[in-house]
Amino acid sequence: MTPEQLESWAKNADKNFHIKLNVDVLSLDESLRHLPGKRLTCRATWEGQTVIAKFFYGSQFLKHVAQEEFVLNALNDANIKTPNLLHVHQQDDFAVLIIEFIPESTSLLDWLNDSPNEQVFESVMSSVTALMLTCHQSGFLIKDPHLDNFLVQNNDVYIIDAGDISSTGVCLDDMQSIKNLALLYAQLPVGLDTAAYQILEKIINGSSLNGCINKEYWQTLVLEQRRWRQKKFIDKKVFRECSAFICAQTRSKFVVAKRNTYTPEMEKALQEPDALIENGHLLKDGNTATVARVEINGQYYVLKRYNIKKPIHSIIRGFKWSRAAVSWRNGLLLEMLGIPTAKSYALIEERVGALRRRSFLLSEYIDAPQAWDIYEGESYSEQDKMEWAEKICDLFMLLKQSKISHGDLKAQNILCPPSGALFIDLDGMKSKQSPKGFNRQFNKDINRFQISWPEKWKYNPYLFDCLTKVNKA
Repeated sequence: MTPEQLESWAKNADKNFHIKLNVDVLSLDESLRHLPGKRLTCRATWEGQTVIAKFFYGSQFLKHVAQEEFVLNALNDANIKTPNLLHVHQQDDFAVLIIEFIPESTSLLDWLNDSPNEQVFESVMSSVTALMLTCHQSGFLIKDPHLDNFLVQNNDVYIIDAGDISSTGVCLDDMQSIKNLALLYAQLPVGLDTAAYQILEKIINGSSLNGCINKEYWQTLVLEQRRWRQKKFIDKKVFRECSAFICAQTRSKFVVAKRNTYTPEMEKALQEPDALIENGHLLKDGNTATVARVEINGQYYVLKRYNIKKPIHSIIRGFKWSRAAVSWRNGLLLEMLGIPTAKSYALIEERVGALRRRSFLLSEYIDAPQAWDIYEGESYSEQDKMEWAEKICDLFMLLKQSKISHGDLKAQNILCPPSGALFIDLDGMKSKQSPKGFNRQFNKDINRFQISWPEKWKYNPYLFDCLTKVNKA
């Protein structure tokens, strides 16, 4: 086996791949995580049992496999819940760690996406927090406590991916421990911040961290860690090839899409985005943008084309981020923060060399009324209107907690499906502002929203009290 063969299988892992090791044959069953040219993690079969096989290759692979092997063994020696290392195989151009498979488990991220109830959320997050503190007390710093790096199995929680863990040999000091916990908690949806802090308070009351933090300081710390994650992931990775995204570029076109949803049918359809719009159902046809509901392989999407109004506009916009690119980045940021928005799937930019021209954004189609529709007519009862006012203001509070301004917060840019209100049209959104700048822009958002109603109202009376609470929060 060569790393090239392994890479080829990882890109099209539709058949088992058998590798002869010194002690047995390793049969690769499913690719779980692939970092091209560096690492591949698979579910596999070895000596008649299901295992996890983690391959290392490329430059410095010996250093990385040695680090992971050392930390895995150290975690087990410290009685920290992590899968056992079963076997290590090494050759000139690759190495593989064969690791215990934890059955009937799910990643913390997938568990969270299943919307656990309050009691289960408290139980599992308490276990995760306690596991983190045990790591800290044993001298382990988890450099990236990603939600995918914890496994939930019934009432047990395991930590995996020892490559992101360093062993300091001494107990972490209080500040290191608090910041590491904040990095974990920063990955939870913003709407869970209050519940999560209550869990944290209960856990640290019986630890050495008791009295080290208060709610205001903790919120500041979590916001800082979210900004760090935005800089590391959103600002750097959403426009290039990586494990999460597929990227293709020529002199005339740039395409980036979510790897897990970019099907061959979607790739083929997006080769002619204008034809896709022409054959779709037109939702908006303006000078600056054309929006259509389109169908790809039996599923509906929204495809938005950002138009070029005049030749001079083409030159002015050509060297800036396209509006589709800005919306793509902002949408992925809201998804990362757990702030409801229509999911983004693919970005296309037409280019002439370095000059950007028209751009397209493919996103989720949500068949739901706009906030405008809730209040414009008599289709909704008084009770419905009051309840939607609360839901919309809860959505605004998520923006305020995250120090993000929308930039074009009119009633038509909020959709209201049964699951709750969500944002669309994000090309004016700003997430990097000073406290003073944010307050100014957020107040503009609220004012813009309040004047976007039927002429019979100066302000929407259903939302007045709720928005007053948002402003005071």
